[in-house]
Amino acid sequence: MYRLIYTFLHILILPLYFLRLFLKGIKNKEYLYRWDERIALGRLKPSGKKKVIWIHAVSVGEVNASIPLIRKIIEKYSEVEVLVTTTTPTGSKILLDKMGSRVSHQYLPIDIPLFIYLFLRKWKPEGLILLETEIWPNLIAACKKRKIFVSLVNARLSEMSLQRYLRFESLISESISDLDLIIAQYHPDKKRLRKLVPRKKILLCGNLKFDQDIPNEFLEISKSIREDWSLGKDLRPTLIAASTHEGEEEQILESFTKIKEEFNNPLLILVPRHPERFKRVRQLIRSYNLNMSMRSNKEEVEELTDVLLGDTMGELNFLYSLSDVAFVGGTLIDHGGQNLLEPAALSLPIITGPSLRNFEEIAKKLKKEGALEIVRSSTEIENIFTNLIRNKIEINKRKNASRLVYEENRGAVDRVLEYLDEFLNKI
Repeated sequence: MYRLIYTFLHILILPLYFLRLFLKGIKNKEYLYRWDERIALGRLKPSGKKKVIWIHAVSVGEVNASIPLIRKIIEKYSEVEVLVTTTTPTGSKILLDKMGSRVSHQYLPIDIPLFIYLFLRKWKPEGLILLETEIWPNLIAACKKRKIFVSLVNARLSEMSLQRYLRFESLISESISDLDLIIAQYHPDKKRLRKLVPRKKILLCGNLKFDQDIPNEFLEISKSIREDWSLGKDLRPTLIAASTHEGEEEQILESFTKIKEEFNNPLLILVPRHPERFKRVRQLIRSYNLNMSMRSNKEEVEELTDVLLGDTMGELNFLYSLSDVAFVGGTLIDHGGQNLLEPAALSLPIITGPSLRNFEEIAKKLKKEGALEIVRSSTEIENIFTNLIRNKIEINKRKNASRLVYEENRGAVDRVLEYLDEFLNKI
C-alpha cells in the first residue's frame, strides 16, 4: 500500500523531475544529456559474455568510496562484468576518469516500476551493491521478486536521516528488510539502522574511503610543483579550502585577506563543491581584488597569484597534496560535512566548521588524535592557519596524527569482500 502511494507520487512529479534537470542544465550542461538512461532506454548493453554485478554509487563521494572495491572485484572476479550506475554527471565523470572501459556505466533509472523493469530486463544483474544510504523501494522490491542478491555496503545513517526515514517507517523498513546483506560503517550507523529493522543482521566494515591509495609519484610531482611556486628557498604558506558550499567562500576569503597581512605571499587553493558554482566563485574572488589563476585554463601559479581556483573535476587529491593545511567545506553551513579522509590520507592538519553529522565517527577519531580543529568564524580559520605555519613542531604533529588515523582505519574493502565472498563465489 505505502509503495503504491510512493509510486503514484513519483509518476505525478515526473515532469517536475525533468524540469529540475533542465534548470540544473542551465548551469551545468551535462544535466541536459543522457535523459534516455534515466528512463532505462539507454543504448549501452551488456556484453552477454559475462554475468553482471551491478554497483550503484550516487555521486562523487560514493563513487570515490566505491573505486577501491570495484578494483578489487575486477581483480578477484575477472569472470564478471561490472556495471556502475550514478545519479549525477559529476559522479559519472569521476568514475569514467578513474575506471574508463573497465566498467560499464549508466545513470540510475528513476524509481518507477516500468523503468526498473526495463533496466533489469536488459542488464539481468546477478547482484546489486548499493553504496551508503541508497534506499529505493521499487528497485529493491523488483530485485527481490527476481531473486537478485541486494546488499547495502559502507552504510551510514545520520540522526537527521533516521528521523526523516522514521516519517516513512513502513515503506523504508520494508525495503531495508528486503536487503540480503547490510554492512554498516560504524556502531552508531548500525544502532540507527536497527531502529528501522530491529531483527535484521547488520555487519560492520569501517569506511571504504580509508582504502583510497595515493601513488608515490603523485607526491613527488606535487613536491616539485611547490618548489617551483616558492620564493627563494621558502615554500609559500598554502591553505586549501575544499568542497566549499554557498556561504562558505566569503568566510574563507575574509580569513585569507587577513592571512595576507601576516605572511609574505601566501596562497589559497579554493575548490568549490559543485561545478555549476564555479562562475559565481570566480566573481566572488575578483570582488576581493585578489589575483587568480584557474585550473580549468591551465594557468600557472605565479608570484602575484593569490588564489588558485580548482574549477575542474577529479583533481582534489592532487590539490590537497599542494597544501599545508586543509579546510573541508560543507561544515560552516548546515550541510553535514564533506570527506575528511582525503586530506587525512595526505597527512594534512584539518580545519572544519561544526556541521559534521555525515562524518561524525571519522571526525571524532581525527579530533581525538589532534588532527582536526573545529572553527566557527573566519577569524578562527585565520588564527589556526597562522599558528600552524609559524609552529613547525605543531604542524608536523598534526600531520602525523592525520596520517595515523588514516592508516589505522584501512581494511574496509577486505572486510566487505569477505562478507560478499559467499555470494560472489557462486557466480
